[in-house]
Formats: sequence, C-alpha cells, structure tokens
Amino acid sequence: MKRILLMLLVLAVLALGVSSSFAADSLTNTTDFDKAVSDAQSQNKKILLIFDQNGCYYCDLLKKNTLSDQELVSKLNDGYITVIVDVNKQPQLASKYHVFGTPVMIFLDSNQNKIGQIEGYVDANKFLDYIKGI
Repeated sequence: MKRILLMLLVLAVLALGVSSSFAADSLTNTTDFDKAVSDAQSQNKKILLIFDQNGCYYCDLLKKNTLSDQELVSKLNDGYITVIVDVNKQPQLASKYHVFGTPVMIFLDSNQNKIGQIEGYVDANKFLDYIKGI
C-alpha cells in the first residue's frame, strides 16, 4: 500500500512539472511588469504581454502549440521581455490595456507605447509573421 501511495505521489509531482506553463528551456518570461519595463529599457528590447488565465482552453493551446515553437521562442527571447499576465491576479494590467478575454498578446516598445496586438489563438507561423511586421 505504501508503494502505491509513493508511486501516486511521484506521478502527481511529475504531472505538475509537465503541466507548468512554460518549460525551463523555452520562452523566458516573468510576471513582474515593472521589472520587465526596466529590463526592456536596459536591454533595448520590446515588451510582450501575454494575457492568460487558468482554465482558458485557447491559452493552453497557445502555450502548448505556438509558444513551444523553437523559431518563435528564439525570436521572442532575443527581442522581447515577455510578461505572463494572469488577468485574475493582475486585473489592473488587464484593465489598463482593455483586455476582456484571453488569450491576448500586446506588444509594447521599451517606453510602454503600444505597437501591436493579437487577440485569440494564433499558430506559430502567424505569430512569426506578425512580429516580423512590428
């Protein structure tokens, strides 16, 4: 019985690790908007805000399919400071950028000027095409 419980515990821990939003070797991100602004200014990068929430099917699809694409991840890590914004934990940011649904990706320059926006799920190719234009 102890072995079964131990096995279930190990499986639960592994499942939690696998289900995290982003793997350690993928998209570099933060949840701290103020730090992101500071880092963007010091590193001469743009800011990408990804508005997300638990239980959002299309948010999960975006993370699983789009934000795991290595070419996209490389371009985002090179040119952007990415902020994951949980609309339920950071409602002030959602309100500031008029985000009422998820997922929404808002692109800012390092001075916080809005330079683009994607609403809803997009695949990696469309996301790449979009960032090439801004």
